[in-house]
Amino acid sequence: ADVERLVGRELAAEVRDLALRVYAEGAAHAAARGIIIADTKFEFGLDDHGRVHLIDEVMTPDSSRFWPAAGYR
Repeated sequence: ADVERLVGRELAAEVRDLALRVYAEGAAHAAARGIIIADTKFEFGLDDHGRVHLIDEVMTPDSSRFWPAAGYR
């Protein structure tokens, strides 16, 4: 609700959907290699035309925590 108030419902939904898509693809890639993405962050920005872009690093050791799936309980 706070994000919708700040950027509007449409943009908030677009960023949410993009974040979930990027996470799902990355998590599936990691899972196939025995890795759990425990947490991560994404940074999005807008260009001069109002288009959303994923910026900065994605799913690196600086922006995420990874756990070996074999040892997870």
